[in-house]
Amino acid sequence: MDTLKELLVPKAFNKYSHFAVVSIWFVMGATFLGIFIEVENTEPRFDFRCGGAKTENIDLVRGKCFRQYMKQYNKYGVPIYGFVIINFCLIAAVYAVYSQIVKNTVNVLSSSTRNGDPESQSGDQENKNSKGKQLFIAYCCQLSTRLVLGVLSMILQTQLLYPLEFSYTFDCYLPSRTNQPRNSSDATQNSAFHECSNQRSEKKTFWMNAILVVNGIFVAGILIETIYIMSRACIEKKFMKNSKFLETHLNPSHGKSHQKPQRQEERIEQVSQQLRVPENCSTRGELHLEPQRQDDVVQPQPHEREHRPTQVELHSEPQRQDDVASREREHRATQIESHQEPQRQDDVFPLQPRDEIESHQEPQKPNRRSGHDDVPLTQREPEQLQNSNLQRFIAKTKEIIQEDAQNLFELQSPFLGNPGEQTAVKHLTLDQIYTNLTVINDRDTYDFTEDRQEQLKVYPRSRKGESQPKGLEDLLTDKSKKVLVVGRPGIGKTLCCIKLLRDWAFDDVFKATSNAETHFDAAFFVKFRRFNSTDVLNLRELLIQSEHFPPDHLDDKVWKYILQHPKRVIILFDGFDEFKHDAKIVQSPPRPNVEQKMPLRILYHCLVHGKLLKDASIVTTTRPTALPSIRRLPFDKICEILGFSTEQIEEYVYKFTGDDKQAGETLWRHINSNMNLLSLCYIPMNSFIVCSSLFQILQFESSAGVTLPSKLTEIYNIAVKVFYFRHTKEFRDTDFTREHFESDELSLDVEEKFEKLGRVAFEGIKEGKLILEGNEVRGMEDSALFHRLPDRKTSALKHERQFCFIHLTMQEFFAARHLANNTSETELRNFVSENIKNGKWQLVFQFLAGLMEDKVQLPSEIITDLLPVKTEMKESADYNEEWTENEDKMVTCWPTEDERDLAHLAEAINNNNCQLRTLNLAFNDISDIGAQHLAEAINNNNCQLRTLNLAFNDISHIGAQHLAEAINNNNCQLRMLNLSFNNISDIGAQHLAEAINNNNNCQLHTLNLAFNDISHIGAQHLAEAINDNNCQLRMLNLEENNISDIGAQHLAEAINNNNCQLRTLNLTANNISDIGAQHLAKAINNNNCQLRTLNLSHNKNITKAGRRHVHNLLSKSQSKCELIL
Repeated sequence: MDTLKELLVPKAFNKYSHFAVVSIWFVMGATFLGIFIEVENTEPRFDFRCGGAKTENIDLVRGKCFRQYMKQYNKYGVPIYGFVIINFCLIAAVYAVYSQIVKNTVNVLSSSTRNGDPESQSGDQENKNSKGKQLFIAYCCQLSTRLVLGVLSMILQTQLLYPLEFSYTFDCYLPSRTNQPRNSSDATQNSAFHECSNQRSEKKTFWMNAILVVNGIFVAGILIETIYIMSRACIEKKFMKNSKFLETHLNPSHGKSHQKPQRQEERIEQVSQQLRVPENCSTRGELHLEPQRQDDVVQPQPHEREHRPTQVELHSEPQRQDDVASREREHRATQIESHQEPQRQDDVFPLQPRDEIESHQEPQKPNRRSGHDDVPLTQREPEQLQNSNLQRFIAKTKEIIQEDAQNLFELQSPFLGNPGEQTAVKHLTLDQIYTNLTVINDRDTYDFTEDRQEQLKVYPRSRKGESQPKGLEDLLTDKSKKVLVVGRPGIGKTLCCIKLLRDWAFDDVFKATSNAETHFDAAFFVKFRRFNSTDVLNLRELLIQSEHFPPDHLDDKVWKYILQHPKRVIILFDGFDEFKHDAKIVQSPPRPNVEQKMPLRILYHCLVHGKLLKDASIVTTTRPTALPSIRRLPFDKICEILGFSTEQIEEYVYKFTGDDKQAGETLWRHINSNMNLLSLCYIPMNSFIVCSSLFQILQFESSAGVTLPSKLTEIYNIAVKVFYFRHTKEFRDTDFTREHFESDELSLDVEEKFEKLGRVAFEGIKEGKLILEGNEVRGMEDSALFHRLPDRKTSALKHERQFCFIHLTMQEFFAARHLANNTSETELRNFVSENIKNGKWQLVFQFLAGLMEDKVQLPSEIITDLLPVKTEMKESADYNEEWTENEDKMVTCWPTEDERDLAHLAEAINNNNCQLRTLNLAFNDISDIGAQHLAEAINNNNCQLRTLNLAFNDISHIGAQHLAEAINNNNCQLRMLNLSFNNISDIGAQHLAEAINNNNNCQLHTLNLAFNDISHIGAQHLAEAINDNNCQLRMLNLEENNISDIGAQHLAEAINNNNCQLRTLNLTANNISDIGAQHLAKAINNNNCQLRTLNLSHNKNITKAGRRHVHNLLSKSQSKCELIL
């Protein structure tokens, strides 16, 4: 909608014309398009009927007769929906082109007239814009173009392309061989008559007439408007001028907004006339202007400048300042300062908006407007910035922000190597990586369920149904000037503030335009952690010490401007929780002075209360832990940053990789398939850490041809330290090296704190508590790894503090760390054996297995020894690589039916000593992440797995891609893969197809993709694969999918090729009709086809006639293929 509004500028149109285009024309166009697309799809199949044909040939007769019908009623073959698109889009394009052509002119005129009559504004460009006729000419051109296109469309519709009425009945004549395809010897001499009917004809006629009526109404409206403006232009020549045309025709209400400044100018002229003295007056009463030096001009007192920066000075003899002041009080509505010598620009004091007048005594043109002496105009708002000191201050501030706030320390890779080392690190810029955050009003609450998967979904939830400001600029309005932004550590509070500053510095937000509700001339960024709570300073000193402040630029004139125009000032206070000593806000003086020095906490209190810079915008960011200290401050709005939704995480990942699209797809696929990582990335800092870690792994292992692994423990081991060091107060300004993050050695102080965190995390999981009470985290409340929740009300007068880890997986990692560091081997064996079937410890044990790899005293066999070792012998046709209809094969399955629940843990652990040949994981809840773990296992050269059954799980195209990458690896020895009853779709089929035809690496012989919602698109990819001489596939099961005749045709072309080695193809219960069956029958009738079994049973669209035709075709062939219909 914003793009449409940008293309069709409302000010460029008459309000009725704009309403007609946006609200009617586009709606009608979309309606007609939908109707005729539906007609095009359904008419030949359901609405066109023919009699006189045999049952087996009725579809063929109907098709041929419909083609005759279309040739008669649509002789040029232009589909009606195509005509609708052209008809409505051409008119819309004319609107858009015209709008873009006149946009600049309209904006300039709107900006000028905002402060007065556009024709009276100074500047050649403004005069040219207001007095020219370009706007009138362009508007007339677009009217005439639309008129011609509308008439032309009506002529084409009625005279050339389509009839006025579509007939219901139609007589169709076909050669008689249509009815008797086999036995007629004189088929070419006789014709058969068929009486056909089109049940859609009346509806088509009605809607075609509706298009004609709509076009006619719009043409009539255009013609009326054209006559009106041309007649008015003939009567009133000024009507064609840009300003007049904009004011009276395009935007009549626009002129009303100019009446107030025009009346002010009229009052100025009346006061000016009262001050003038006729030339023939007596010498005694004559007032004359004497040249004065600038130094002689009486300057106003400071208290007078606040309200009347410039004054009237007319005299016939030297006057006292008291007389001048008396004259001013007599004419308070307007003050005029007149002197013959021009003042230096530096000495001109900034004016109050729209209230005062300044006139320089320089040569003026007589009779400029009304024939009287020239009267100075009301100073427009942008001219207040003419003061050179102020301009230099603003320009320098923006320049510093543009330079300093691009390459931030927070966005430097944690894996930066030493100088001279060629490391594949990824440094980011703010503009490159910044992604809008999800922000809601007030505080958010969390409802943690007992289901772990649902608990993970709590974090990166999409908030489409709630208010989602795109940035902090959306929070600031005239009614909301004091804003508090709450967010947990790493959620992006500081980056939000810096992004707001950069946008202001580049004039992307808060710019002084004609329609801007809020704009700022000065912006200050104050970080609380830079100040000590005992510091005593005044407001001016505080602003000078702000971030990105230009040195030596806050001179007296700029300072005075800030004090007089606080509405144009924004101050960003970042990190109140980092204020040293955690000083609570105390009561401030009732009426403080701007020069008065006071502690920062009191100074901040005065700013939020409006006792200093009353109308300034104040934005404060803080963690929830510091909220009690500022609970009494009167904020206009309180918001919480929730972080990223799933969609925003995806956007962040692709921004991270930049132009490397393949790396972006790999990283996003990996994160999206792992719910633990995806959920963790809702915090922007975690997204940065995870992407940086995975990018490092990808760059290192891609050179060795290894796919991206799921090394959760390694990633979390680094992520925890990076997050903790970068968001803990005492380490915020410390430059840590790569070795600090990669090493397992921590300082004694940090190790002690991690031990406390581990103990709290372990006890919380053990007791099933994700929300912790205040006494449980005593002494660790300010930890970067905790998030303070809204207090819980325990009684009418009591509240209890609540905390939680910033993410569930962080708690699970610290619990695993606690087990690894504080339990003996015997204790750990007992604990794991007792809880290995408990789902809440699943990820804890996975982290534990990873942590124990580096611990000699705790071997990883503690967990792997507990995997199920039982197997069972059973007969099943599912595992026969040379699958036929009624043949079973004896296989060994693992795990057994009674220990199937242990497969959840097995899928997450890669045991290099595993000697299994067949793995049956059917009927589990395996998702894409499980498929990824299995893919990594079968990718290992120690894995001896030959058969993998993943039927009846929850695997999508993402999991299919992981498996495809695995079987494409030369280490994989898999022969049979069963993915039936999943949801891999066409995309998953494409990934698998690319794998099975790749360079003889894939040894897969049997692929079962039944019940996977595969259409003709997926069938085409698979057909291209089995047609390749690299493909070793012998059996392909595509039962119960959505493959149509097009897909059947692609498969037929594949098995018709001598490269195809397929022996069994199962297409049971698809959407194949007689046409597809004939394609396949012709293919297996070919000598090149090596197929032995083709199953087409339960395809309801194959008719009896189609079956007979296929059997007749195969009865004359030498094919050895068994066809099941």
